This record gives sequence, structure tokens and C-alpha cells, in this order.
Amino acid sequence: ARAGMRLLFSALYKTGSSAPGKDGPVLLSSAAELSSFGYFQRSSVKEMMLFFSRTLSKNATAGQRTSVKEQGYLCHMYVSPAGVTAIAFADAEYPARVAFGYLSKLCEDFIQVTSGNFSASTDDNCMDGAFQSSHSKLLTQFQDPAQADQLTRIMAELEETKLVLHETIEAALERGQKIDDLVTKSNDLSGSSKMFFKTAKKQNQCCSYM
Repeated sequence: ARAGMRLLFSALYKTGSSAPGKDGPVLLSSAAELSSFGYFQRSSVKEMMLFFSRTLSKNATAGQRTSVKEQGYLCHMYVSPAGVTAIAFADAEYPARVAFGYLSKLCEDFIQVTSGNFSASTDDNCMDGAFQSSHSKLLTQFQDPAQADQLTRIMAELEETKLVLHETIEAALERGQKIDDLVTKSNDLSGSSKMFFKTAKKQNQCCSYM
């Protein structure tokens, strides 16, 4: 049985950029808390989250807040006006307001730590040298949403912000794009992760590996 209320993964992308050989923007930094998964599942779970987050962040518009349901989980995206797109995967029970508070704080801390200077590199996690420890620490702090809410006294305006909720990842993509096709073509996913996705989907529990 899985305990609800977890933040599992978060990533920061350079808004509007294009990562060579990847279908989406440059990944600046990522962090994960996957101890609730079996040891041998973790790399595939992480690859799937990276794939979904990069796919979703292709269509980023500044100021946008979007949530996408993915088999009992929610993928939240916030596009900061500072040129960073932040994405987090959380249990469906994890309060969306706190998740967006986390993403805002993540962007704010990133800009503060890096002074808004992006690496010219297009390699994945190219800003982890500067930001990885802060990123992981924040992800850990926000594991308990009640405590996180107190920590940040999350802005009331988040409640009022229009949040776009998509029932499926395909609803969030450009019209006509099929997730199966994107999985097949993806360079973010190893062969074993692609097989993992197909097997789970066939059993109608795509992300129940999570």
C-alpha cells in the first residue's frame, strides 16, 4: 500500500529552449524521492517522469499553471516569468495549492542561487552543480504538505489563479499527438523503460508502477 501525500519528482527546464536529440526543452536541474518504489523500478519510474515532464513543458506559456492526471498521480507545471518551467509529480492526494507553492519557491530559489544566469550548456541537469543540493533539500522539506504550508505561508493568490486541469496527458499535448508514439520515439527512455510503460499500460495501470 502506498502512503499518499508524496512529492515524487521535480524538474526545472529552460523555457522555450530545445535540447539536442530530445523532444523538448533543456533540463536544468532535477530531484527525486523514490524510496517508496522497488529498487529495480526506480530508474524506469524516474525516466518516465522525466519523459512526461519534458513532453508537457514543450507547450509552456509564461505565467501558466497546469495539472495533468496520470493514472492516480498529478503532474503539476508552473511557467515562471523568469524563463524557467518547473514541473512536479505528486500523489493525487497531495494538495495542488501546496504543489504550486513548491514550484514557485523552486523557481524563486533557483533564480536567487544562480542570479538568473543560465548555463550555455544543453546537457541534462546542466545547472545541478549550482542547484542540486538546494533542489533536493526543498523537495524533502515539502514531503509533508501541512508543514510546507506553514513554512512558506503559501500565497493566497494561488487559490485564485486559474488552474488548467487536463484529465490525460494527451489532452495537454498538441492535437493529434499520441503518447504511445512519443514514448516509442523518445531518447529520454531506455528500451527497458519503454517496455515497462507498454506492459503497465496493457494491464491498464500505466502508472500504477508508481
